[in-house]
Amino acid sequence: QAKMWSFVAVVIWLKIVHLAMGCPLDIRDYGAKIADPSHPDAFWENNTHAIQAAFSAASLSCHRVLVTGGDYASADLYMTSNVDLTIAQGARIVTAPGNATGALLHIKDCDNATVRGPGTLYGNAERYISGYSPIDDRFEPSSPDGHRPRVILFHNASNIQLLDGLQVRNASDWHVHIQASRNIYIDNIHVEGDWRYPNNDGIDPDSSINVTIVNSYINVADDGICPKSSAGLGPLRNLYVHNVTIRSKSHAIKFGSNTDEDMSDIVFDNITIFDSNGGLSIQQRSNGTISNVTWSNIVMETRYVAPRWWGNGEWLTVTSEPRDFTRFEGLTHNLRFINITARAENGGFVSGHSNGVYNVSFENVHVTLDHWSNYSSGQGPPCYDSGKLEDKIDCMGSHDRRPSARDGYGCSYYCRLEAHADGVYFENAHGVTTTNMTVTFKNPTSWYGQCAGQDPASSDIDLSGLT
Repeated sequence: QAKMWSFVAVVIWLKIVHLAMGCPLDIRDYGAKIADPSHPDAFWENNTHAIQAAFSAASLSCHRVLVTGGDYASADLYMTSNVDLTIAQGARIVTAPGNATGALLHIKDCDNATVRGPGTLYGNAERYISGYSPIDDRFEPSSPDGHRPRVILFHNASNIQLLDGLQVRNASDWHVHIQASRNIYIDNIHVEGDWRYPNNDGIDPDSSINVTIVNSYINVADDGICPKSSAGLGPLRNLYVHNVTIRSKSHAIKFGSNTDEDMSDIVFDNITIFDSNGGLSIQQRSNGTISNVTWSNIVMETRYVAPRWWGNGEWLTVTSEPRDFTRFEGLTHNLRFINITARAENGGFVSGHSNGVYNVSFENVHVTLDHWSNYSSGQGPPCYDSGKLEDKIDCMGSHDRRPSARDGYGCSYYCRLEAHADGVYFENAHGVTTTNMTVTFKNPTSWYGQCAGQDPASSDIDLSGLT
């Protein structure tokens, strides 16, 4: 009993101290120090402890923490339940390279917390570079994918918000990874990574339920928004994305390629995609089913970039392919494309090679195929025939089914299937309808194909609404 009263006394004392210090709690009052530009990592350990102490104190008192005044090097912070963190304008929490492991900020086993801007969580990707390839216009990271820290990593979190112009910048791996979490709301954040740095995905909702992303901007080299589902972590369900602008050197929106669990009831609405290598994409590579996905009110422009990156200048690519021959690919069905306007350097490709693609509808979809980039003028590196790796082929008009076990070992980066750019081409697709869909070819060139095409394995393809 004496121990219990002693604990109560400590709690009361802490609350009195915190009230005296004011609210929100300033991390500098807990010992955080602004970095010296000549020694940017000097205080990382001190700052990590200080910020963590402020989180703990806030959870017992006013529930608000403030970061202001400059750069604070840190590593592997863990958000506390019932805490509202504000990073003020001009303030940054910065990853300390070599010290951060999983993420700069973990939101793990956490409930009812908020991270606000307009300040920045900064991943310090420029400190994780070992080289540069001018052919690929790509940095070589100093550590492999998965061994560099994310900026924000959710796991088993619920009722979390990212708000108020929060800046999430320059990740050495994914910027925001939402894993195995529930009721996540993201409104008005700005995600930006170096356009030469691989694996710096914008926002990756992964095996989570009820995720909303609205009124935000994403500009990254890897995939912009990348829904996925990981083995053993449950489904991805009820993802809603609205009024988001995306620029990506890979796919602006891409499902996968982790599709281990079911993914359903997903809406992308009022999306602007510009200057991107790929527009809308599904990479079905595992045994989860992908169903009930709607893309609506989308304006996009896609162009070729160096072929090592994901994407191939196409406005749409849906592929069901074996990653290897040891697993079964799930179903892909009930896909709706409504009010889409696309200008693209490559056509659409809907391929259900492994397990079919079923029930796909296009309504008020208008595609213009054009060519304007340096790469489409033949100035970029070549692609290679996925059947004969020693044979160079024209990247333009080709089909991209990466990653695919059918392409064989060593085919991950530059392989393509030689083809022509159709408005959309169907392979093992079934139950396709078109309503007020148009395809226009501008500046005729040798790699253009037809408005639509299909292989013999496809069935019930209704193109009566396509002109």
